[in-house]
Amino acid sequence: MPSAQPPTTRVVMILRHFTVGGLERVLLSHVRILLAAGYQVTVCVLDPGRDNALVAELPPQAQLVIVPPGRLRRVAFLSRIVSGATVLLQFGDGRLYPSIRPALRTARTVVRFCHSDYSHLRTPTKNRLDRFLARSEDTIVAVGGRSTRFLLDDVGVPASKVITLTNATEPRAAVPAPPWSWARDPYLVSVQSLYPHKGHDSLLAAFARVLARIDQPVRLVVIGDGDQTIALRLLADRLGITDQVVWLGAVWQKDLVDSVLAGASAFVSASRFEGVPISILEARQHGLPLVLTDIPGHRDGAGTSPATFIPVDNTEAFADQVLNVLARTRPSDLHQPDTHQLTREWETYRDGLLAIVAGACGSAAATAPRTVDA
Repeated sequence: MPSAQPPTTRVVMILRHFTVGGLERVLLSHVRILLAAGYQVTVCVLDPGRDNALVAELPPQAQLVIVPPGRLRRVAFLSRIVSGATVLLQFGDGRLYPSIRPALRTARTVVRFCHSDYSHLRTPTKNRLDRFLARSEDTIVAVGGRSTRFLLDDVGVPASKVITLTNATEPRAAVPAPPWSWARDPYLVSVQSLYPHKGHDSLLAAFARVLARIDQPVRLVVIGDGDQTIALRLLADRLGITDQVVWLGAVWQKDLVDSVLAGASAFVSASRFEGVPISILEARQHGLPLVLTDIPGHRDGAGTSPATFIPVDNTEAFADQVLNVLARTRPSDLHQPDTHQLTREWETYRDGLLAIVAGACGSAAATAPRTVDA
């Protein structure tokens, strides 16, 4: 819906919390892009009570505010914060937060980002609610092709409201491999929150098959935390692979994550549903071979990088491909990313985001670009 309000350079991002996840890392890249372009950025956190470790990487130039509890107080607070601004809604897990929508009436423009295919989390009733709430949103940005199909086919959002923007990550500088003793052995790395749809149970079963057939030491390094952490550790014990699995937990500092990726032999994901995983894009920055389940988000994320796609939950085929990668991987095979392609992808993504925000802000000219502290 066209806005009658004047152009603005104020952008307000609203998210649930700063947990250690791909969505939050994407949001941080959005903040850095917009600050560098001269926008004034405010980040509103709805749930400050837990899981906010990644806020440590928020650039200090961005204003950080916590939305107070209570429906009426929350609406009044947000109404003041978003007045005349462009709002970017950055919710995960298919959440919609209808209770805050009345506050957004004071905003100049409302843009919602749909970061994944949430069909596995949705009911027909929730999709109807989504379709209704979309009427008050000016634009919905689908992060990747499968997110677009979810919005159009499952939710039924009008195609005229949807823009597809495929994720990319900033170019990375070379970093050393991790210094820890387990990194002396070849290792696979998985970077995902530990939730059922991420398929870590299948990944552990496949890794057990790998260990049964290989005559050299190899480890699986898992970065992430979630409601499946205890169950997965117990599963690893039942499979007899506990000593070969390294659980790093909720590591959020990008330098540490990059270091673990830099020393890996391959990146693996057995996920059952995804948007465009930021972790795959990060793995591509380090030139890692990719062994992935065959879902649209994985194919979108892999781009032109070397990747093998396995049917979901086919642990035997997954193990076969991991063994193939380990057999042919030499030091010279690794850490040779297609930097030109990755840079093009990043520039397309950055320019696409800036075009969306400029349109939402009424093409207001931002102030002179500036350097942003990481």
